Amino acid sequence: MNELKCAGCGKKLVTYDNTSFRQYKSPVKQCKKCGTYYLDPRCHEIAVEGVPEAEFSVGSQIVLMIFGGLVLYRGVYLSGRTQLNTPESAQWVLPTVLVLMGIAFILGGIVELIRIKTGAKARKYEKLRIESEERLQSRSYAYQLRDLGYPVPEKYL
Repeated sequence: MNELKCAGCGKKLVTYDNTSFRQYKSPVKQCKKCGTYYLDPRCHEIAVEGVPEAEFSVGSQIVLMIFGGLVLYRGVYLSGRTQLNTPESAQWVLPTVLVLMGIAFILGGIVELIRIKTGAKARKYEKLRIESEERLQSRSYAYQLRDLGYPVPEKYL
């Protein structure tokens, strides 16, 4: 986990993980305590960085569904079996959790596959790209981004 502190007052601004979910919106934020502007490392301008190809990976969704199937199978397999070191009244917990997790992985993979194949996911990112382009058309915004250390292409400056 990384922590970002305000350069102006030292207040803790955000805690983030480098591998966490990317948000596609303006990375320029303002400290609520002192008003200093900073870049939120969780936020990205999609018009500058684009979308990682992994977002549209059919293969990863298939792997997710296979994994879900294996988890579901294990949950079904364990139901009705006695599990060591588990009170009899709680024997149903692990199989139930595994079955529900397996179903969630399978359904999540199916939904994402449908969104990828129908183009719904691409349309969502296109809408975000257009919003990003509109923000970057403002020269003052583009220069502010650059001054804060964001790599802004010359075409926006």
